Amino acid sequence: MKRHFSILLFLFPIVLNGQITTFKSGDNNPFLENYSTETAVCNADTANHLSIFPRLFSVGNFNENETSSSYIVGASLYANLKNKITITSTFDYLGGNHNILIKEFQDSLGVFPGFERESKRWQMNINYQINKFITIDVGKGKHFVGNGYRSLLLSDASSIYPYLKITTEFGRVKYYNLYTTFLNPNMVDYGRKKHATIHFLDFAITKNINIGVFESILWQSKSEEVDKGFEFAYMSPVIFYRPVEFSMGSNKGNALMGAHFNASYKRSVFYGQAMLDDLNISRQKDRDEDFSGGFFQNKFAFQLGVKSEYKGVKFLCEYNQVQPYTYGHRTILQNYSHNNQAVAHPLGANFKEVVAMGEYKKDKWNFRVKITAAKVGLDSLNTHYGQNIFATDFDASTGGQYSYGNKNGQGVLTSLNTMQAEVSYNFKGLDFFTSAFYKSKKSDLLDQTFLFYSIGLRTFPFRVFTDY
Repeated sequence: MKRHFSILLFLFPIVLNGQITTFKSGDNNPFLENYSTETAVCNADTANHLSIFPRLFSVGNFNENETSSSYIVGASLYANLKNKITITSTFDYLGGNHNILIKEFQDSLGVFPGFERESKRWQMNINYQINKFITIDVGKGKHFVGNGYRSLLLSDASSIYPYLKITTEFGRVKYYNLYTTFLNPNMVDYGRKKHATIHFLDFAITKNINIGVFESILWQSKSEEVDKGFEFAYMSPVIFYRPVEFSMGSNKGNALMGAHFNASYKRSVFYGQAMLDDLNISRQKDRDEDFSGGFFQNKFAFQLGVKSEYKGVKFLCEYNQVQPYTYGHRTILQNYSHNNQAVAHPLGANFKEVVAMGEYKKDKWNFRVKITAAKVGLDSLNTHYGQNIFATDFDASTGGQYSYGNKNGQGVLTSLNTMQAEVSYNFKGLDFFTSAFYKSKKSDLLDQTFLFYSIGLRTFPFRVFTDY
């Protein structure tokens, strides 16, 4: 039992060896492949096993203007039944007088990042291995597609959601079917629920090179005109949805397609993503009189990154770019979000970003630095230049549904930079840590700078500052 306890609570055990997994459950750690509470305790050597662990996170934050604190108390449960069924569950209660960045986030979107409107969070997963090829997961949680710090396809930036996941593995092929329900929390009846179904096909070309194909379709469950419910045509396990989409009407839902790759060489992993939300080249073919480049319906994003290790130092460098109006939709209630939080990159769209991270561990000490630098085109009053995924495409400030000339960073070009340095010490399953966090947000309309110092303890990682 003590061995399992220490495995669960040991924070940031970083490795780069082994098979690369690009479809992960739970909160993402970009340095660690396929690590989560579920896998950390699966080393039980009995066919029937039950473990319960405490969860604790507490931090105090200080700057020249305020003192704030955040805490989480909860518990985790893990059960293994006959090596066929595994059950994992966590319950968290969030409290405290949060820092000003979190308060601004809550005032804007009505939720704590990663939570729903309530301060309680219950995550659960039931995993059943039907045979050596097929595994079924059902529960409430979140997922991450990729090998980096951010994901442009599906990330863990939002709150948890109910899901059914089917994993099929045969030789070099892994195939994932994910069925979920997202929420628009400000809606009472119609438009509140939106269903999503996702396919991800991962193929190992060689032992060190993987490519993946991603697609998703998201549709509004009920509108003022019709109660659609769950469209069972989208339960089809066969990848590609576009034929189904067009057979049901091109306005049926919000479809995204993407590709992913990773390649490992010695102690390094190179990875990338490309995502296509919408593409419309017919305007030019129709010889529109007002045609020019940058049509707003050409929405795409891409990512390039590398992570490696040199003499005990792990580091990551990543570039992300998302074009204006990506992840949004002409029907606001069909945007790529859940509980007022983006389901892909938390910045939304219309930005370029660089992320750099480094980590060094020696004995029980851990040192970590993270830097983000972004150029994002924000909106001024009553404008929509493509960053806000919660606005309709038809309100595009560069011409509505006939919007041309769009470019990345249009609107109020804003520099958004963050840096966090942290030192932690692990003592009998508890991490004692101290950190400094810096954030600046500058444009022609504003100039904001924040600097916080923190001290706390934890049994699991949790973020109390927004790096976006």
